This record gives sequence, C-alpha cells and structure tokens, in this order.
Amino acid sequence: MKKLIAVFAVLLFVAPAFAADWAFYGSQRMATFYVYDDFGDFPKNGEDDDWGLQWDFQANSRLGAKVKADKVNGHIELGLKGSDGGDIDVGTRRAYGTWKFADNASLKVGKHYSPVTDFISNQWYNADNDMLGEGNFYGRRPAGITLGIGEFELAFLAPSYGADTGTTATGINAALGGDPDSYIPRFEASYNLKLGAGYIKPFAGFQYYTVESNGAGNITDDLDVYSYVVGLSSSWNIGAFSLGGQVSYGMNQGNVTGWATGSNARTSSSAYLDGGDDIADVYTLQALIVPALKFSDTLRFEAGFGFRQDNADDAPGYSQKDELWAAYLQAMITMAPGVFLCPEVGYYDYMDDVAGNDQGNQWYVGAKWQIDF
Repeated sequence: MKKLIAVFAVLLFVAPAFAADWAFYGSQRMATFYVYDDFGDFPKNGEDDDWGLQWDFQANSRLGAKVKADKVNGHIELGLKGSDGGDIDVGTRRAYGTWKFADNASLKVGKHYSPVTDFISNQWYNADNDMLGEGNFYGRRPAGITLGIGEFELAFLAPSYGADTGTTATGINAALGGDPDSYIPRFEASYNLKLGAGYIKPFAGFQYYTVESNGAGNITDDLDVYSYVVGLSSSWNIGAFSLGGQVSYGMNQGNVTGWATGSNARTSSSAYLDGGDDIADVYTLQALIVPALKFSDTLRFEAGFGFRQDNADDAPGYSQKDELWAAYLQAMITMAPGVFLCPEVGYYDYMDDVAGNDQGNQWYVGAKWQIDF
C-alpha cells in the first residue's frame, strides 16, 4: 500500500509537466450478507446444505485517476483486494489512453471494458455481480486497440483461450494432446443508438483459434475453434420509472476466457471433442430484464431477473442443457453524498447440469455498504 501511495504522489508531482488535469477518485465497499446453499446432488463436507455470514471487503473497491490533456486523455483505475484484516493486494482494473484525432473519431489503446459490455443490472451481491454471465453478457476488461466513430466502436482485442481451452468431459486442451494457437485478435463491435429517453445497443464479438494435434493425446487432427456472440441491450427512462433488458446468443463462449460464464461451469459452454478429429459446438442463450423506480433523490428500488442456457445437445454423451436463473430485489439508500446503504435479497436456481445432476440453489439477504470519494 505504501508503494501505491508513493506512485500516486509521483504522478501528482509530475502532472504539471504534462500540462494535464488529474482528477483522483476512490470507492470502498463492504459486503454483509447471510447466504444459504442447497448443494443438490453435490454435497460438500458431508452436508447437503449450508448457511453462513459473508462480511467481506469487496475486491471491486478501487482507486483511480482520470487525466485530461487536450486531444489526449487517460484513465488509470486500480482494484483494491483483501479480506479478513489481511494486507490489501492491488491489481489493474483499467489503464488506457484515448486520442481524439477528429471531431467524431478516436483511438483507444490499453485495458478497458470491451464493446460487448453494457451494464444493465445493478445487482449488489457477490461484489456487485450485476448478473454478469447470468443474463447480462460481459466481455470484461481486455487489452486492445479500439476505434471509435461516433457511437460505433470496433475493437481488436487480445485473444483469450487460456490453459483450460475446451476442457470438457473428453477435453480439447494441451494436456490431452492439443496445442492452441491464435493468428488473429478477437473482434468486438457495438453501436449505441440514442433515442431520447433511452437507447438501443446491438453488439457482436468473434474469436478464432486452432488446436493443433501433437500426437500425445486424444486429439487426432487439427481443430478449428470458432466462438461468437450477437446481442441487443436497451434501457429506457419514463419519469421515475426505468426499464432495461438484454438478450444475447452465441457459440462456444466458454472457449473465450474473457467472456463471463457466471455460475455455470466454463466447460458447459466450451466446444466438445467429437471423435478426436472434430468438435461439437455449444450454443448459449442469455436474457435479462431489470425494472427500477427512483422514489426520491435518496431512495431507489430495482428488481432483476436473469436466465442462462448452455446447450450441449449435440455433444457426445450429453442430451441436456445446463441452465440457471436468478432474481433479486434491492434498494439503494443515499445516506449522504457519496455514502450508500444497499440492501438486497436474491435467489439462484442452478437447475440441472449437462449430465442431469441437480446443482441445487442459493438464496441470500443482506446489504452492501459503499463510500465514494
């Protein structure tokens, strides 16, 4: 933490030399929830269910700075992580620069939210989970180069397939005789059509890589792995009432480790090995609806419902879909400028996995505490 403070002190000292305006900010968050888990067909520690208290410093607490310097701007945001009174680890949430090279065009370089990301839900639980991967598609914060023209964004992002690429019951990963290689970046694009009281945002993403057989395992021929997503999100304000939603559909999304899979296992949405020389594609559907009511300047209510389906019907040995749904009801109470108490109650039904096993359910009740400065 001392090193972090020293870094910011140096940046503050040299800022005038850059003729830039620096604005620092922070947000510190605590989660205080009671959680009940029904483990379904997968008991833990010899128990069918369990409940307990979560009283944690949220790992999405942050400290950042925004920099403005004529046509070149920047943003640095550090994530503060830690719990149980231990030391706080620091990670990079966002770090990017933007060059406005024309009145309606810009170039962004660095690590930022990808174009397929649109936060519709404000779910507090699980470190502001926002139903990500559980109805709300999420592309995380990858490194890349993004071209912006008006409300259109096209990004060339670092491909992400990870060590567990395609890991399934049969597997198409390096451990089972395959060497994954990418030759092109991941592509993502979106367009934000603003319509007065609301907007409509279509988005899409695509990734391709190959898994070359090395003769040491189950893979007997080179494999091409294609992943994609197409979706549409929207949000509208009607007086004190607002309504947002999103729907998305895609293929082999688990093979892109940068795309969130929520509470479903990443293997459920990853391509399956079919006979050693081919793959069976898996298709994913997500849907989300979020109504909200701003009762006053200090009190806001929101509800959310999300659904995810990973369809492995064509995969060898499986005939079921891996589905889940989740719902929550919350309030946001502004106790003072920048001070928020956020109570919430929610429920998860994990339904059955691809093998037909009951994955149980979960409910929670509690609050998030947050101070922004």
